[in-house]
Amino acid sequence: MRGINLLKILSITLILAIGLCFTVEALTLKEAISLAKKVYPPLKEKRHLYEQNRFLYKASFDPYFPTLSSDLSYQRTFESSLNSIGRLWDNQCTLGLTLNYRLFDGGYRYSVKEQSLHTFDQAQTDIKIIENDLNYMVKEAFYTALVKEKILQIRKEAEEIAKKNYELALAKRKAGVAMLSDVTQAQVRYTNARMETITAKKALEKAIAELNSLIGWSLDKKTKLEGKLKATWINANLSVLEELASQRRPEIERQALETKKAKEAIREYKSNYYPKLDTQLSYYRYDNDPNFNEKEAVVSVTLSYDIFDGFGRYHKVTAQRQALQAAKAQLAEIKRQIRLEVYQAYKDLELAFSNYQIASELVKEAQVNYDQAYGEYKVGKGDIISLIQAELNLVQSKIDWAQQLLNYNIAISALERAIFTNLTE
Repeated sequence: MRGINLLKILSITLILAIGLCFTVEALTLKEAISLAKKVYPPLKEKRHLYEQNRFLYKASFDPYFPTLSSDLSYQRTFESSLNSIGRLWDNQCTLGLTLNYRLFDGGYRYSVKEQSLHTFDQAQTDIKIIENDLNYMVKEAFYTALVKEKILQIRKEAEEIAKKNYELALAKRKAGVAMLSDVTQAQVRYTNARMETITAKKALEKAIAELNSLIGWSLDKKTKLEGKLKATWINANLSVLEELASQRRPEIERQALETKKAKEAIREYKSNYYPKLDTQLSYYRYDNDPNFNEKEAVVSVTLSYDIFDGFGRYHKVTAQRQALQAAKAQLAEIKRQIRLEVYQAYKDLELAFSNYQIASELVKEAQVNYDQAYGEYKVGKGDIISLIQAELNLVQSKIDWAQQLLNYNIAISALERAIFTNLTE
């Protein structure tokens, strides 16, 4: 008896273990986005460039520190007269330390450091730009896969309806109240419905593969999705959306930093109009042998200025001022494009929601039409052509409803990308 109970326990444990092995964990949209951010190659590239610019910014502080150098030399001097060629005349051993520091450079070091800082900040905005685009791509792939699941379910239901119509025509034929053509036409429609189900299944597999590709999973992995498609209108004011975009879009932030870099470049070239003030402290020990008995210490302060070196300084400053104006013009163009993008995305959202509402009404009407045609054919008042056409209209209305639902959710995602803000959270 105890052996039988032990066998039952082992069997149940084995069944549970097998069930756990084959359980597919559902993937949410938030998890998909998080996974994609870990493996998306362009995002990895921007993160490496961010780290590169971070270290380059740290390196831009080096000119503010003094430089310390050392030198060790040994010099031999030979007499070079015609009577005594090659005889050693003198030698010199020298050991020295030199400390240099630039006291004033007209703002050159500061401008270079600030340009490096702005480049570093731009690397951060580049990451935001890629993440914004990646969020949209993952949402589009996720929503598409969800809709493909719905379409597959619609196709399966259509196959069942077509089968029911075929069985009805077959039963009426056996009862002698339907023609053979009714049976064959219903059979053709049933076969087409089966083929459409297979097509929908493959379309779902392709949609899942696209999502898996973005999140770094195997393309043929069976991924179960957990999420809902939004089917209600989102309260959004166009002027508020445009303001959000102008404040948050990283493309605007990046170009604003480019404008700041151009201003600092002007400061950099203007520094050539100022003198340079340097100080130097040198300490030397020297002798005719390596004992270095003699020593010397020198402190110097040097003021240098290029009185004339051509007209390059003027032309470089003038050229950089033009670069600043070009950067400002590009900033204005980016703002214009983003305002247009937000406006068009909002209009696409309105259109998608209107089409979705109409598609929802059409499904209800097509269902009523099919029920009426089925009832009429069942009692002998209708023909098989009308029934099949009503069934096709019903299926197509459901497919259109699913597609419009997808379009609406993609339109929301496009608007979220345009304003760099989540509207559904």
